[in-house]
Amino acid sequence: MYHIDKEDMRIIVNGASFLASGGGGGVESANAVIDNIVAFADRVAVVEASDVDADAELLVICGVGAPDAPNLNFKQSPGYGLKGLQDMTGWKYHYVLPIEVGAMNSMIPLLACAQFDIPFVDADGAGRSVPQMSMCSYALQGFSTQETLVVSEEDDKYPLHPANADEMEAQVRKIVSTKLQDAGTVATWSLTGEQIHQPGALVPGSLSVALSIGNAMASATPLSSVQGIISGCYPANAVILRRGKVTAATNKVQDGFDVGTVTLKEGNREVTLYFVNESLLATIDVDGKPAAFILGPDMICSMGVDGAPMTNSEICSEFAAGKNVEIALMWVQAMDTIRVPSMFFKYLSLLLQKFGGVDLAGYRFVEDALDVLE
Repeated sequence: MYHIDKEDMRIIVNGASFLASGGGGGVESANAVIDNIVAFADRVAVVEASDVDADAELLVICGVGAPDAPNLNFKQSPGYGLKGLQDMTGWKYHYVLPIEVGAMNSMIPLLACAQFDIPFVDADGAGRSVPQMSMCSYALQGFSTQETLVVSEEDDKYPLHPANADEMEAQVRKIVSTKLQDAGTVATWSLTGEQIHQPGALVPGSLSVALSIGNAMASATPLSSVQGIISGCYPANAVILRRGKVTAATNKVQDGFDVGTVTLKEGNREVTLYFVNESLLATIDVDGKPAAFILGPDMICSMGVDGAPMTNSEICSEFAAGKNVEIALMWVQAMDTIRVPSMFFKYLSLLLQKFGGVDLAGYRFVEDALDVLE
C-alpha cells in the first residue's frame, strides 16, 4: 500500500488525460475534483490489485456524462453512491475501483475513498477511457450489474437493476441526459477479490502508469519521454503527428456525450478524428489520398506539443476561441484485455450511430499501414 497526495493527483490527471484517447473529461474539471478530494483527506491510500484479498468486497464508482456538461461539480455524489449501493446490496465495501483511466474518472472514485477512508485499487477496466460503460473488462467478463445506482450531487437516487452492461449503459444515459443535466455519478459492479483476480478481469497498474506519463509530459522532451513509457506498458504504438495543426473542429452535446470531429495537418499528412467523448476513429490521408485508419478500442492519444494535456473537448474549446492549436498524436494499441472482436464492433456501432457512417474505402487498418506512421 502507498499513498497519493494533491501533487501526485495533479500529475496523474495529466497522464490520465493522455491515456484517455481524447476523452476522459477535462483537466480543469479534474483539478477541481482534486480540491474536493483534499477537503476530505490530505492523501488517499492506494493498493495494488494483487494485494486485494479474495474475500474482499469492491465496487466501481465513475462519473458519466459529457465533458462540456454544465454541472461537473463532483464532490458529494461519489460518497452518496458508495453509501447508497451498500444500502442496496448489504455489502460493506473495502475498496473502490475506477472504470477507466481518464482525468475525471481517475479522480472521481478517489472522492469516495477520501470520504470513507478506504483504499483505491491501482487498476481499471480498460487501460484507457471508454465512451460507454459496456466497453470495459468488467462488462466483457459478464460481472453482475443487477444492483446499480445513479446519484446526483443533491443525493437524488435512481436505483437500477439492468440485466447486463449494455442495458446498464442505456438506462444510465437516459437518466443522466434527461434528469441530471448530462452528468452524474454511478456506483455499480459489486465484486469480490476473487473475481478481480480472474484472468482478464481488469488492467493492473494503470494509476501508476498515469503518474509516470504525467511526469514524462512535464519533461524537456515530452513526446519521446511519453513514448518510452508507453512502449514498456502497452503492446504497440506509433507517432501519428509530432506537430499537427488543428484546421477544423466541431463539437456538440448529444445524449450525454460530446460528439464532433477534429482535423489536423502536418506536412503532407492530414488526420481526422471522430469522437464521442473519446476518439472512436482516426483517418489518415497522405498527399490527399487515403492511407490508414485507427478504430477503437485502439487509442488515439493526444497532448500539446509542449506536453500540456489536451483532450478533444479542450482542443475544440481552444480552436473555437481562435487560438493556434498544435497537437502531438499517437496510436497506442489497446490492452489485450479489451482488444477483442466484440469491442471493435461496439466502437464501430457507436460510430455509425453518431455519424451515420464514414467512408473507409482505400484506407488500410493501422497494423497493415505502419509504413505511413513514424
